[in-house]
Amino acid sequence: MQNILLALVSAWCALTTIDVASARAGATLHAGFDPAAIASPDLRFLEAALAATGDLSVTPDGTWDRVSDGAFESYAAREFDDSPRNLHAAALAISLLARLENQGWKLRFDTDLGLSMALPEDLLDAPEPEDGGTRRWSTIGSLTILTHQFSDQGAADWHAAAETTNAAPAALQTWRDDTSMITRGRLADGRTFHTRSDRIGETWSTVFLAADTQSIAELDLIAVSITPGEAPEWQLSRDGALAGLLEDTLALLEAVDRDLPGLTPASAQLLPGAINLPEGGRVAQGTGTGFFVGAHILVTADHVVGECDRVALADGTDLVPLGADASLDVAVFASPTAAPAWFALAPKADARLGQRILAAGFPYYSIVGTSLNLTGGNVSALAGVNDDSRFFTFTAPVQPGNSGGPLIDAKGQVTGLVVSRLSEQFIVEETGSLPQNVNYALNVSELKEFLDSRGIAHNQGGLGGLGTFDLDSGAPKGFDSAVVPVLCL
Repeated sequence: MQNILLALVSAWCALTTIDVASARAGATLHAGFDPAAIASPDLRFLEAALAATGDLSVTPDGTWDRVSDGAFESYAAREFDDSPRNLHAAALAISLLARLENQGWKLRFDTDLGLSMALPEDLLDAPEPEDGGTRRWSTIGSLTILTHQFSDQGAADWHAAAETTNAAPAALQTWRDDTSMITRGRLADGRTFHTRSDRIGETWSTVFLAADTQSIAELDLIAVSITPGEAPEWQLSRDGALAGLLEDTLALLEAVDRDLPGLTPASAQLLPGAINLPEGGRVAQGTGTGFFVGAHILVTADHVVGECDRVALADGTDLVPLGADASLDVAVFASPTAAPAWFALAPKADARLGQRILAAGFPYYSIVGTSLNLTGGNVSALAGVNDDSRFFTFTAPVQPGNSGGPLIDAKGQVTGLVVSRLSEQFIVEETGSLPQNVNYALNVSELKEFLDSRGIAHNQGGLGGLGTFDLDSGAPKGFDSAVVPVLCL
């Protein structure tokens, strides 16, 4: 997300079609970040975002000080190779909003412990009793959360044992005073642990966290959220300056793609001269994603290619049109070059509610890179816009350039075709709220019917013999040869 935002803001002045509002947005986002212009609740939100990136290790309180400055400078230098700007604040806010939404984070007050604590509820199994306390495990990664209440001696013994458990002397961090104790270190299996005790009345309420590198962001965000008493939710002020920066960012993103009110195709027009093909030096006018369902059969979205004089692969190879359906937003081509790998279409009729999926595609192709992107999410609704059952809604993040790409199920089979995403700017203007990862795909049953009606065979061998697909272990070697950029000429 950060690299995409930076690339777009850096390129805003080169856009020939950009309007005055978007130009102002670009200038505002380039300006240096001034915390004095941001209200305290929104500064607290940014501090929480910095905690999630691992740059801040203190509880967000909305008081922006030298520690906050240092954390923001570290983040901006690492992610943008720059000093803090308004763009970076917008990127932080967007990243935290997405995390809170996608993982179901809730900051709640636990009456038994007397503590407030934020937890990613959608990632956690139900609480289970353990040794007089309560433990929860995450369904993804190794995050675990154990809560206890101790006497004075029990709390002291707990933290002494935690120091003994630490297997990396350089990683050990401790804090002790009359009302709180913190011990942080590394377990013998490589996981980071963080345990904190707060005096609440006559007892000590203790939270123990442990996680591997996959879940360290969640551990850090929980750790900094722990607060004695009731704490306010992490919320973005609807009419605040930070919300304005988000609107400016979304305005700039939407400047490259405004064809549909409220619904945005996931492909984007490229900047003039962004891609030159090897033969003849022709310039691509736009780009999307396609995927093979047979050695020579390539599927993409119709809106990616519907207005093109020619459609080609990234190396300039022309594709031969075999059919299209604008209402389904699907098009199919023959490739003269055989693909070394291709996908099978899922045999089940439609996607299932809550089903885990991966979206494969080439967002912002050539603007931020040319590598295949793979993002994860779930099927969040069994219909598209206006309850159209030919489509379904999913949460895997997609960007301009993803249109026409496949949604992959746990067996490595295509379960949907990415066609569009909800326009963030439209929803912000209409409701004042920021939608997160509301995207739409054509159901595989509709795709099959489309191919069958035109007599186009789709090979069910799947992945061309690349081997077993494991959603948790990542794509097999050679997977990227089945998904390709599609250029509109």
